[in-house]
Amino acid sequence: QVNRKTITIEHDEIEDHIFAALIDKGADPEMTLKLSNRSVQLHVPSSSEAIIEVTNTSYDQRTKRFFAHVSTPGSKVIRVTGRMQKMLNVPVLNRRILKNEVIKPEDITWVKSPSKRVQNDIILHEDNLIGKTPKRGLRAGALIRSSEVQRPILVEKGSLVTMILKTPLMVLTSQGRAVEHGANGDVIRITNTQSNKVVQAVVTAAGIASITPASQMTMN
Repeated sequence: QVNRKTITIEHDEIEDHIFAALIDKGADPEMTLKLSNRSVQLHVPSSSEAIIEVTNTSYDQRTKRFFAHVSTPGSKVIRVTGRMQKMLNVPVLNRRILKNEVIKPEDITWVKSPSKRVQNDIILHEDNLIGKTPKRGLRAGALIRSSEVQRPILVEKGSLVTMILKTPLMVLTSQGRAVEHGANGDVIRITNTQSNKVVQAVVTAAGIASITPASQMTMN
């Protein structure tokens, strides 16, 4: 029985060499390569140089599919196939964020995702996440749709709200009950608990809304 020591070349290194060959064939260097067989390896006798040779490369610009022959000195030729795909950098959460938690910059990480998986409503800019809160819990690493987050709710529907009216001469306050949810800057309807009249007010803080001067007659 004869045992020969070999050096194993893993698929990551094989991909790098195929990628370089495909760029020479016109592939976009901003794309990434995905082999059909992720377990492909080359075994080189330890007495030989571990030089990877890529030959007979074919690349279809339309379908982004390719095939190539890969070998090393002293190893048999392997035919590999795969596809080039465009990748996008997408912001995702690095931990699970629960409903009503505010997303902070340190909660965000970036992942590469095939462009075909990134639908129109997927958030691509971290500014559209920071300061927002999930409508329901979001798991780490998942692509986030714009419909899954919102500005933090400062006034809950049915909760008591302090309504404030400011003029150059006075400041008036009154209590009302919110007819709808409201985030900072939202204009919501509030029912005055004394007069039972409905007014519109701008949410300015938790449980606080500002009445416009035009609505001052309905506060009482």
